[in-house]
Amino acid sequence: MGVSAGEFQALLRSCSVLKPARGKYRQTDFITNLFLIVLDYRSTPEGVYKALDHYKRRLWDHIRTMEDLEGFLARYPDTPLGNLEAGAQLWGFRAERRLRELRGIVKYFRSKGVVNQQELVRWAKNSTWRDFMGQVRGLSLQVYEAILVRQGLGALKPAPHLSDFVASSIGRSLPDDDVVEVVTRAAQNLGLPPRELERRIYEKVKLP
Repeated sequence: MGVSAGEFQALLRSCSVLKPARGKYRQTDFITNLFLIVLDYRSTPEGVYKALDHYKRRLWDHIRTMEDLEGFLARYPDTPLGNLEAGAQLWGFRAERRLRELRGIVKYFRSKGVVNQQELVRWAKNSTWRDFMGQVRGLSLQVYEAILVRQGLGALKPAPHLSDFVASSIGRSLPDDDVVEVVTRAAQNLGLPPRELERRIYEKVKLP
């Protein structure tokens, strides 16, 4: 490991006072999972929370299944203006690109028989990044890995918020692999799932 015993204890102290995560690293609602695929990358947490809150307040009772979502999307033409209007209704902001990506995700998962949460978890367990890459324009390897994380799968990956937190805790920067290793070990020492500790760190570093 790339840290001394003293440095590791310093990291543990920093981790032990973190508040429980407000957000969840694991998502068990199918429709919310579909939305997060296109909302959660290159977005602020506040923006994602607002978009999901808009959906929950206005359309939760009406869009609960793949069929409901397909019916909603069918009411709007797949054009820049149509997608702007659909995004405003669904999430409260005119998200033309993300709405277009949502259409692609719905079409892709429908072709794979992924029409509910159980099938999404099955797909996540059995897929590889090669199955996903290139299927929806604009969605990257990072997006694929985030899908796995939200199903409770996949290992921790190097990330700036982890590196920043570790560096501030021990007083120096570490290589990416050492950051992942030491955060995973800290989680084990604290009796936390690594993803829970990662989310606590994320909210500490990124959220006000």
